Order: sequence, then structure tokens, then C-alpha cells
Amino acid sequence: MTARDLGWLTPEIEEVQAHHRARVAALYRGETPDEVIAVGGKPMGRSHGLRGTAEIDMLENPEAWLDDVFADMAANATLFADRVTFRPLAIDLDYLGVHYIDAIFGARVFHCGTQFWSDELACDVADLEMPDLDRSDVFQRSIRLARLAVAASRGRILVTTPILSCPANIGVNILGQRLLEALIDRPAAARHALRVITDTILAVARAFVEVIPEPIRRYWAVGSRYAPPGFSQIPSCSTQLISALQYGEFFAPLDAEVLGVVRNGGQSHLCGRHSQHIPTWARMPELRSVQLNDRATEDIERYFHGLRPDQILYVAPTATTPVERIIEITGGKRLILQRPLEKPIPLRNGRRKEDSTDG
Repeated sequence: MTARDLGWLTPEIEEVQAHHRARVAALYRGETPDEVIAVGGKPMGRSHGLRGTAEIDMLENPEAWLDDVFADMAANATLFADRVTFRPLAIDLDYLGVHYIDAIFGARVFHCGTQFWSDELACDVADLEMPDLDRSDVFQRSIRLARLAVAASRGRILVTTPILSCPANIGVNILGQRLLEALIDRPAAARHALRVITDTILAVARAFVEVIPEPIRRYWAVGSRYAPPGFSQIPSCSTQLISALQYGEFFAPLDAEVLGVVRNGGQSHLCGRHSQHIPTWARMPELRSVQLNDRATEDIERYFHGLRPDQILYVAPTATTPVERIIEITGGKRLILQRPLEKPIPLRNGRRKEDSTDG
């Protein structure tokens, strides 16, 4: 593989990226910054780490896709030198979106409009079997792409895994309402299916941990959900369909396993009404942050006061919960704002300890 030109990755860009990484690391250490930390923003470009998607199929033509990614990053290099808004520099291996694991199970995944969708599997909940990863074309080619991306990054650009998801999301994707019904009338079958799904996610996650070195390994949507090295992520969208009792009994231990694949635990993405699970999440040491957008943002006060003091809130403002309200509730503590800022927002009684490392 020919080394790709990194001449656009200037010392200034690398210094700014290190500055922002140090601020996030300090927040995770429990420090309060002197200015609001703002990460990410509206996607720009075709394929770089701001959540764009290349027109080239990344698994069918990995080298061409990487060429396109690097050309796109070079064309948008000034975005990564923004000292107010942190736009992490990353190669985002977001293949098939939230349906990547579905495809590994053999579900038909297809593109419709601007999103991917998947069909449910025909098997009974009790008959779900773990896929053979050695024979999974999607898995094998995505691992190959990860190796190519790591080599191309030369340790200077972050590389993400695909969306590895969580047992609840994958269960609903591939088994649909049948899984939710089984929680009530066939709990043994539900536990079997969730165990198979969890073991599959764990096997895939461990494979990417082996391929992508920790210093540059991140998880999907890093452009707006950046965390320091050693943290992971799960999307918990489907937990809004589950009662607090069912979540605690069937899903919480499995989510803890998935988050525990890496040394520091990780983040849960929330986009609906999930607040019934706050007490359970507050007791989950593996859960180090939650990401709130859409309906979930409206419950920010409940999350801020109900979660542990060491659990970070990533918050996307909404029309009903604007930036000012978010700052009023949190005081900027434990907060990463998912909104680009044109100028800094100072915080009272805040402080930042400059650190040149990720911590």
C-alpha cells in the first residue's frame, strides 16, 4: 500500500487536536473547564471523521475509499484546527450504520433514503445461533479495512470501529417484537437469544481491539462523541421500549459486559425517553458517560442529578432545551456540548489544567 500524503496534517492541526484531547481528558478526571467543551457539529465533506459517508463502498473498494477519505480530510483540514470547537480527526469505519451486526447474523441490510434498514431473521427466538465469524464476509472484510486504515493513519489519525451496538438494539433489529414478547412469556428463550447476541458483539469487539491500537482506537460518531483512549460506546435506543424492571433483569448485566470489553468502560447513546433506567445506570461502573439528543435531551436535569458525579453528559441542544438551558442546569460541569461554537462560552468557577497527554 502506497503511503498517503499527510502534508496537510500540519503541526498547528496536531497541536490543536492535542489541546482539545487534553481538555476532554481533564473533564473525565473530574476537573471543570474554564470554558464549555464543544465537540463536533454538522457533517461536512464526504468521508472524513465528521460523520460523512463516502460514495465509494468501503468494503468493496477499501483502498479507493481510503484515498477518498484522505483527499476529503485534506480539503477540509482547516476544520480540524478550530480552537473553539473540537472536531476530532478520524477515519470513521461506519459500515452499514447501526445494522452492521445484523448483517453478520445474516440479516438482509439495505439502503433506503438516507439510512440503512434490515429485515428480521425468520428463526424463532429460542433458535438463534451465533454466526461463524470465520465465514462472515462482512466481518472479514471490515477487519481487513481496519488494518488498512490503521496502517494509513500512521498513528496520527484516529480510527473507529463499526457500530457494534448492544443486545437490546440488535435483538429488536433481528427479532423484532418477538423478542419483547419473549421477555414476558418466554424468558428462557429471550435469555438465550440475548446471550447469543452479546457473545457475538463481544467476539467482534475483541477482534477490533486486537487490530486497532488503543491510542488511536475510537468508536462510531467520534466526531461528536469523542472520549479519551480506552473508552467504548453502545447505542441504547431500544431501551426506551423496555421497563426499568426488564432492563435490570435482562439487559443491564449484558450492557455492562459489552462496555467492559475495554479498560475504562464507555458511553451509552440515548435519543428517546430512557429516564426510567437512570437508577440502574448510576449503579453501573462500566457506564462512564451518556449521550443525549432529541427527546432524551429534554430529560437532562434528571440525568444530571440522577447519575453519578463521574458520569459525563454529552448533550445535543434542541429547540426546547437550548444551550443556555443546558449550561444553567449543569453549570458546565460534566458537560460536553454537541454543537459547534463560534466563540467560547466562559464558565464561572471553572478551571482547566492544561495537559499535553490524553490522560
